[in-house]
Amino acid sequence: MLCITLLLAGASAHASDVSVTPAELSPGDLFILKVKSQDNTPVDASIFDRKIYLYPDGDYLMGLVPVDIDVKPDMYKLHIRRGTETLAAHITVRIRDVRTINLTLPEGKVTLSPEDQKRVEEEHVLQTTLWNKTTEPAWEGRFISPLDTEVSTEFGVKRIMNKKKTSIHRGTDFRGKAGTPVQAVNSGTVVLSRDLFYGGNTLVIDHGMGLYSVYMHLSEFNAAEGDRVEKGRVVGFVGSSGRATGPHLHMSVKLNGVSVDPEALFRLAL
Repeated sequence: MLCITLLLAGASAHASDVSVTPAELSPGDLFILKVKSQDNTPVDASIFDRKIYLYPDGDYLMGLVPVDIDVKPDMYKLHIRRGTETLAAHITVRIRDVRTINLTLPEGKVTLSPEDQKRVEEEHVLQTTLWNKTTEPAWEGRFISPLDTEVSTEFGVKRIMNKKKTSIHRGTDFRGKAGTPVQAVNSGTVVLSRDLFYGGNTLVIDHGMGLYSVYMHLSEFNAAEGDRVEKGRVVGFVGSSGRATGPHLHMSVKLNGVSVDPEALFRLAL
């Protein structure tokens, strides 16, 4: 279970000035931090030595906060300053139960040639540049699933490829027949739509506040870079491009450069 304790300092600070939701977290999840606004007084917040970006949300400032999958189960302190006041919140992260699976892939997709390795490194730089950009919130209400199908491989699974290379699955795989329409999980702007080594035909939507949804292995695109898309719009179709053993959708979510569980995002009451 996750325990959250609010410790507030300052004569005008009250428990209702800060809220942290949801009430339970695991490594790879994300949560909402809200701090009550007070006459345009500046608010600074951080956790895990990372700045939390806050945006106006009615009478509050709101931020989305990722918990990296590598975070150890423990109690962690949020550091919040509102003007001269100190407002603190403690979260306790519980253990995430994960499973291990074995995969057999073409050797060229596991042990890379120098040319492929160079391509992978260049694509990593390209995507990292995206994750470092933070724009105004663009989503509308809760996030939805990209497909109305079952999950085949959940976030956090340990994968052993060809019995020699181990990686952590930092996304969610959805079952789907080739050509099945894939919908945008929320509104935003398409900032990437191209063929990548691992992800094949990969599309990325910027939802604002450093939050990005990523759709991989598409057979084809239905949106281009620069397009503004609404929640539910078909942005591509299920395929098996890139490093894939068959048709499916691999979806990942990046929040301030941290990979988070897409299903945890879908559960947030935004």
